[in-house]
Amino acid sequence: MTMANHKGPDAPRRASAGLVGLLRRLVLLDPGNIPRPRRRPVGLVYGLDDKVPAGALVALSAQHAMLALTFLIYPLVVATESGLSQHETNSVLTACAMCIGLATMLQCVRTRFGSGYLVVHVPSPGAMPLAIQTLALGGVGLMAATTLLLGTCQLFVARIVRPLRVLLPPEVCGVAVVMLGISLAEPALRRALGIDGRGVQVDHASALVSMLTVALIVGIAIFAPRRIKLFAVLIGAASGWGLAVLLGLERAGAEALLSAAPLVALPELHLPAFRIEPSLLPLVAVMVLLNLVDVLSVTVSLEKMNDADWRRADMRAAERAVTTCGIANVLNGLTSGFHSGLSSSAVGLAFATGATARIIGVAAGAFIFATAFFPKLIVALTLIPSPVIGGILLYTTAYLLVAGMELILSRRLSERRVFLVGLSILAGLSVALLPIRDQFPLWLKPLVSTPMSLGTIVAILLNLLFRLGISREAGIAVRPGANSFEAVRDFLERQGDLWGARRDVISAAIPVGAQALEVLLDNDIAAGDVELRARFDETHLDVYLLYDGEVMEAPKVRPAPEALLGEPAEVAAFSAYLIKRLSDRVTFGRTVSGKARIALRFDH
Repeated sequence: MTMANHKGPDAPRRASAGLVGLLRRLVLLDPGNIPRPRRRPVGLVYGLDDKVPAGALVALSAQHAMLALTFLIYPLVVATESGLSQHETNSVLTACAMCIGLATMLQCVRTRFGSGYLVVHVPSPGAMPLAIQTLALGGVGLMAATTLLLGTCQLFVARIVRPLRVLLPPEVCGVAVVMLGISLAEPALRRALGIDGRGVQVDHASALVSMLTVALIVGIAIFAPRRIKLFAVLIGAASGWGLAVLLGLERAGAEALLSAAPLVALPELHLPAFRIEPSLLPLVAVMVLLNLVDVLSVTVSLEKMNDADWRRADMRAAERAVTTCGIANVLNGLTSGFHSGLSSSAVGLAFATGATARIIGVAAGAFIFATAFFPKLIVALTLIPSPVIGGILLYTTAYLLVAGMELILSRRLSERRVFLVGLSILAGLSVALLPIRDQFPLWLKPLVSTPMSLGTIVAILLNLLFRLGISREAGIAVRPGANSFEAVRDFLERQGDLWGARRDVISAAIPVGAQALEVLLDNDIAAGDVELRARFDETHLDVYLLYDGEVMEAPKVRPAPEALLGEPAEVAAFSAYLIKRLSDRVTFGRTVSGKARIALRFDH
């Protein structure tokens, strides 16, 4: 038998290994794309990859599932407003629960299609205007077809998320997170205080329930032992619900709705109508843009929660998160569900419990998916007393406001950025404080429907406008005899303000650059002026010192301390060694024009 025809006993094993490798490349993340190691925050109980004990896993995932399912109230409101039958309403709710459960599991598993963070999908409140309009024009079939189109657009937009980093620096993301908190403030306060749409009369019983709920969540999160903190929201919600029952704050008609819903049933799925209403296309485009902003604000919040040394948004994770959102809405469209997005409330819950393990999200998604087969349970969860939900939302709002402010202040704020942040927040507040929504055309209403949508869009536009006139590279000449530290400090602080560089990076670059400049000037290495230049590109800060003279060389081994008392060449070698140790990267060489150069790089 020839070697060409002899495959040998190991051939099936090699073929199997090749198939496994192919599947890993198709489904799992690129093995070469290894993320930067994260430093674990002190208050984190269960990190992304931690194993969670079975008891804690069930409790934590159940809290996330319960909170997510309460958002089914939005498609329920839309169905009621549009006059859908009870049968059609149940079909929409069960299809939506099934799709957001699948999407949550896919989102939390770290594959090519998921962010890998504890991200929970919920029916999107911002989609209510679009859903009501589609139901009025063409019923459930048109709503499903529009949701399918929206999901397909999100899949295409996901491919261009990474190049959009320049449009979404931390101050813009911070504005989005702050405005997301402000957007939640109004519904949170209305639910917490029992204020309906007809007036501003506070219901004292509702206020008492919401105060108990939020007080227990905050108190347990701050003062309770670690094991009890994991159940902060569950304890707060259960106690608030119990008090609401005692005070007679159960939702009207709850018993009739529960009795009408079957205990166990297969979801009834309906295909979409294969037609699109052209007048709705601008509305769909706005929804795609708002989803992108929402994804970035949620993923950035979770990144900061999992990384004590967070620097910038992980655009790869955001790309995968948008992809999963697209898949979720394609599924919603094919099954006549409701448009879904990411839950900011789940971010607050993760912060309250100190648990961000992705396995919690996978289990929560499985719980949500399972409820699609128990219609009575879905209806029961939509009947959680409104003040209890208000208390949970108040906690989430407080967290988002502080997280957004922290994100904004992580960068140096020049005059441009001060006005970018201030004017954007004012634009968002105008929607919250003034009744201007109805003065816009239909296709623009989603843009001004919430403070987050308008504030974030204004921030993106102002960021583009204020970037005009800012060079990515700048330089000055430093004369012999000048104060090295003052020259470097004044130059880098001025440019750091213009570029919006991180404060800690500028602070780290100043002493290293000053040390290098001082060595050149005080040891007569540079003949004449030294040109100090800096370049910034959102990922690195590069500082260059260009001069006429000999190229410095850093010794490979640590010089003896006595070198500081020796000849100028020994002092320069010792300083070069220190400079190499203090910067992320340093090179010594010459430019094309023949000038000697010291290049210092600091990761941003």
